[in-house]
Amino acid sequence: MKVLVWIGIAFLVIFIVCAVVFAAFSFYVSNPGTYNAIAYDSKVSNQYYMRDNKVIYVMDGNFFQIGGAEIEGADPDTFEVVDQSYAKDINNVYYDGKPVAGANPSSVEFVESEFEKNSANSGYLISNGKVFCYGEVIDEADPASFSYLIGSYAMDKNYIYYYIDIKIPRKVTPAVISDANDRYIRHGEQVLYNGEVISDEAGSFKPINDEYAKDDFRVYSHGKVVDGMVPEGFTVISPYYRKDKHQAYYFNLPIPGSDPKTFKVLNDAVSKDRKHIYYNGSIVENKKPSEISRSDADELQKLWMWRSLHLDEKLVILVPSDDVEDITNDYYTYNNDVYSRTEKLAGVKPEDVVVLDQSEKAFTRIGKQVFYYGTAIPGADPETFTVVADRFSKDANHVFWAEHRVLDAHPSTFEYKTNLYAVEDDEGGYNLKIGEY
Repeated sequence: MKVLVWIGIAFLVIFIVCAVVFAAFSFYVSNPGTYNAIAYDSKVSNQYYMRDNKVIYVMDGNFFQIGGAEIEGADPDTFEVVDQSYAKDINNVYYDGKPVAGANPSSVEFVESEFEKNSANSGYLISNGKVFCYGEVIDEADPASFSYLIGSYAMDKNYIYYYIDIKIPRKVTPAVISDANDRYIRHGEQVLYNGEVISDEAGSFKPINDEYAKDDFRVYSHGKVVDGMVPEGFTVISPYYRKDKHQAYYFNLPIPGSDPKTFKVLNDAVSKDRKHIYYNGSIVENKKPSEISRSDADELQKLWMWRSLHLDEKLVILVPSDDVEDITNDYYTYNNDVYSRTEKLAGVKPEDVVVLDQSEKAFTRIGKQVFYYGTAIPGADPETFTVVADRFSKDANHVFWAEHRVLDAHPSTFEYKTNLYAVEDDEGGYNLKIGEY
């Protein structure tokens, strides 16, 4: 026992020593002094330094991985930082180390916010009678009435701005939405998310967490309406599951036939209600709710022990992994039946799945249909089909790239070359292209 204790102490000491060495090394390689650089004002910005009487820009102060770049033409004697990203000297205003066209270093002012006490580093700046966002001019913005709001929102007497390109005619003074992140803002009865109007029901709008919100009529996920979800009874059960008064959801996908009143999450993969067991949101046909406890569910989640095979879009079976044989990454066999990623293939036996390229196992033939990674190749002739190289194939009539027919290639003259691929045109057709090294 004493030997084990001493071994444990030795490992602990080794761990502590390694941690200290790593911390010291990280401090050394990240320290500006290691690179003979001195910050202009480290309390305001960690991105601007003087080195060898030159002004150096270092993104986020990351000397070790990114390194510094000289700001050509910057005057080290008059250079000063404005905030994390903006700086100026006698000649220019700079944003992230680059001169800001149209700005005047003798005319620089912060854009204040009545909602956020610390308006510095908002990205907005007024100079030379113009409004700038992230170093670019906001066309037609009025500097006299311009103010910063929150997040990336700002306003003047005419518009609400989100970054540079999005502007919304302003009717009233916007307001912060309580408990919402800074992607949201209220504009009268409108709710904006990432600069887009998502709801006209601001009075009933309520954020639930950083992803979800709702009003009297809709549920929103990252600012988008979730089709089918209703606000009544909506609850986020876990990171993977939600429910409303009608049904439960796996992420934002309805769980077919689920009962929200009895729905229970057992782990990230397995859930159940009074009627069914569910695996990643699909009904498990060969397991009953009465058979599965939480500990049973934890066993079923072990991928090296259990596999889920789709019977169709809604139904799966859970079977021992050792009993499943992979034909390719897209087709499997169990009990002499064949399954794809989405369904059981009716009437298909393992010997019917012919792998056409043994190295990647990307191309297969089943009956009279040819597939690329499980996706049918329209128009491919199984009798004359051959694999060429690097996603290319052909038959007697056509050349294909992945599952797409190549319009400007003929099988009798087609020659594969390194770095050759196909791109989609405006009409949805695919044509050859040589990539650059």
